[in-house]
Amino acid sequence: MTIKLIAVDMDGTFLNDENDYNRARFAQQFRQLSAKGIHFAAASGSQFQRLVDQFLPFKDQMDFISDNGAIVHARDALLFASEIPHQLVNQTLAVLKQHYPQPMALTTLSGVNRAYVDSETPEPIFQLIKRYYNSLIRLDHLFDVDPATLDDQLVKIAVSFDQTINTEAVIPEMINQLQPGLSAMNSGFNTEDIGVSGVSKETGLQHLQERYGIQNDEIMTFGDNENDLDMLTMTPHGYAMANAHADVLAKAPHRTDSNNDEGVLNVIDRLLSGSLDV
Repeated sequence: MTIKLIAVDMDGTFLNDENDYNRARFAQQFRQLSAKGIHFAAASGSQFQRLVDQFLPFKDQMDFISDNGAIVHARDALLFASEIPHQLVNQTLAVLKQHYPQPMALTTLSGVNRAYVDSETPEPIFQLIKRYYNSLIRLDHLFDVDPATLDDQLVKIAVSFDQTINTEAVIPEMINQLQPGLSAMNSGFNTEDIGVSGVSKETGLQHLQERYGIQNDEIMTFGDNENDLDMLTMTPHGYAMANAHADVLAKAPHRTDSNNDEGVLNVIDRLLSGSLDV
């Protein structure tokens, strides 16, 4: 079977712990993938604008699944956006305001055009969040915002808990308070991503599959976290990183080296050389 699409998670997978990758090595691989007609997609919980910034030399020749599948771009064209209904945004923000305010947790609203945090967010934390959201602005009274006034489509509500919080107790409690039609998944770093139920990296990939006429067994995927599991198990060519969570390692069909040892690029080299059994 021929691989026609490669989809990679970013943090903890494609990126090393310095938030970078071997750009010269990947550039050579990307040219070979393109010559073979193999599509390449970044599939992340992060913002589209951040992903584009990380792949500037290739951005017009690849695809992007951002915000855990809530936004899909084929090349630079917006293919899909799963907007959270305004009423559900308001109801969720009311719960977060009452039970999970700063400094217990930081709430980030993510839209198609930009992301938003409360104006009271301390500057060091604001700069940390900008690592994942390049287009980030402050809003006065974030928890009381009317989504209709933002000139944007909100697709994700990220709740990042302080390291002092017992997340094993608090996160299930928060999830139980979500309205029907919403679900949450862990994206690492004590963060729960809330979005429309049924939307995931797998469903994001399905939009690209429909566009390009690609079957599940023609996809190769890489990931390390809970929000990668669906795309890792949708294909027989799913790879968990050596540094992945235990549950991901147990369920993914294959394992590769860690993110710091260029595990994704190592498998791509084997694929391109013909030494990988697919």
